Amino acid sequence: MNPHPLLGPLVDIVLAKLPELGRNLQESIQQAIKLKHLGLQEAWNRRRSRFQFEFETSLRPLLAQARQGVDPLAPKRHVGMNELALVDEHQALRDVGVAHVVELANEASRTELFQLNNFFAGLARKDARPAREPNLLRPALFARALADALAGPDLRADGHYALMQAVAPAMAGALVPVYQALTAELQRHNLTELVSTTDISRADRRPYSSVPGGLDQLRARVDAIEAHDAATSASKPGGGDLLKRLYDQMLADPKLLPPVKAQLARLQVVVARLAQQDPQLLRQQDHPTWRLINAVAAYGAAFHDGSDKRLRDFLQFLDDQTEMLLAAPALGRQQFENLQRLLDAFIARQARERSTPSTVALAALERERQRHEWTNMLREQLDAQLHGARISPSVREFLLGIWIEVIVQAMVLDGHESPAVMSLIQVVDDLVDSLQPVRTDEERERLRQRLPALIARISHGLSGIALSDSKREAILNGLAGQHARALRGVAAEPRRAAAPPIQPAGGAQDSEVRRLLDERESQYSSVWAHAEVNRAELPTQPLPLTGVPDEQARQSIEVWMRQLAVGGWFHMFVQSHWLTTQLVWISEGRQFFAFVGQDADERHSLTAGALEQLYAKGLVMYLEQEGLLERAVATLMQNLDP
Repeated sequence: MNPHPLLGPLVDIVLAKLPELGRNLQESIQQAIKLKHLGLQEAWNRRRSRFQFEFETSLRPLLAQARQGVDPLAPKRHVGMNELALVDEHQALRDVGVAHVVELANEASRTELFQLNNFFAGLARKDARPAREPNLLRPALFARALADALAGPDLRADGHYALMQAVAPAMAGALVPVYQALTAELQRHNLTELVSTTDISRADRRPYSSVPGGLDQLRARVDAIEAHDAATSASKPGGGDLLKRLYDQMLADPKLLPPVKAQLARLQVVVARLAQQDPQLLRQQDHPTWRLINAVAAYGAAFHDGSDKRLRDFLQFLDDQTEMLLAAPALGRQQFENLQRLLDAFIARQARERSTPSTVALAALERERQRHEWTNMLREQLDAQLHGARISPSVREFLLGIWIEVIVQAMVLDGHESPAVMSLIQVVDDLVDSLQPVRTDEERERLRQRLPALIARISHGLSGIALSDSKREAILNGLAGQHARALRGVAAEPRRAAAPPIQPAGGAQDSEVRRLLDERESQYSSVWAHAEVNRAELPTQPLPLTGVPDEQARQSIEVWMRQLAVGGWFHMFVQSHWLTTQLVWISEGRQFFAFVGQDADERHSLTAGALEQLYAKGLVMYLEQEGLLERAVATLMQNLDP
């Protein structure tokens, strides 16, 4: 989107109101927590003094991008083909919190946002591929900044979500004067009439779900009209007028791209023949024919560009199958069921081809579910292997803690029997051997020659768990102190008789770097005293669901999760942005799911728990839920109302 001359002044209005917005928001949050959410008071108190600064610091870069006509929340593209950022339950719960703020803000400023959306949508018409959410100053920007300002290492995912829920009304109220000022600027430039058309979202048209009877009742209404007109016009074959009305309404759907509409129009001849032989077609809304038409329309809705090669290939395949149906001497529902299966297989094959560039990353995701099992197995094996080894307690804890994480990370990335993993396992024996005190000059020289390669292998391994350079250097310096003792012929301090039990991987890291203080030269003590490993820097581990829904909701989630199949297209709210994305891969245990957007560069992977969180809050849905047939039936029913 090229920057519009008015875009700068609109952003300037937001920047001018930002200090006031931050102050009002901070006061409103304090009042809301004091009156209704006392349980969150401690978490808020730790953030209150810096909240306004953190909020503005997060929001200003987003506004700078908006000033240039760039969507600040657009999905990141040009992700490496073998890189997939895993969205776990923590991130999904954060997105749910952002969506809650957005929902309340949309309701509080509905009229103003409608005008702003129209303004930005008008600018987006110049783009070859208009964004799903054209408003560059939409509430999601402010919700994202709010989420950043409230985040912190002291707050778990469920606590952050609770805080977002508590402050959402305050944010919605604080944004009202901001959006009023923005629409006033549009009015000052005489744009009000252009952007203040009727808001169809507030009209009286009923959604399909509120229209009783669906297709069967529509048929009854049309039959009654035909019977009423029978005295003055020639009678028509039963249902013929309904089918024509219904199909014309479907083809008039504005969501259909021209090539999809053309292919559905060609299929109309086949559907008309079937209607003469199968009376259930106009009585059953779940008839295979309608499911097929809905699936074709839903697949087409995933594309902005009718010339997209994937869409062209799909429509060509459908055209070939339609040709066979046209030539068939007789038609029945079974043929449409078979065609549906063929289309599903075609879409799934097409989706798997899109996942091929990420084969390495997807294989790593498949192995991710074994991380916990591999960690426990290695800890048991190495604990037994190191029993009786003449090494210091600190080195023992290092090998049973951080180094196990290094090995497991390599298992996840490269496979549990890969050469890289074997090399890292061998480091354990090599390190233990290198720490044994030497007695002769010849042994001392051999050890000096071996150490550079060994330390290089350890350094390379540590880089795999995302430790900062300073922390990695501190660990290597500590080991250097241990080797200095060995070169002088000084034995390692014996293991304490009452050593504490080995902790899980995360908890052990905080103590093991301290323990090296017991065996090192005094010159290293200040380094190791501050070399604690931050668990937040380690690879993401899925968190459990923060709340268990009631039994009926739980069953609904489980049914929906079981129905997920490769090839399906979805609308999904991820990282503060609505996406249209295709499911291209499901892990063997159905614990990880990979999605690719309309652009191949838009790649996302989610845990099963993250999808459950999004589905429970209505933030992910099949495109098929927006059925072409259902929209046509609802429109015709309302048009027939007196």
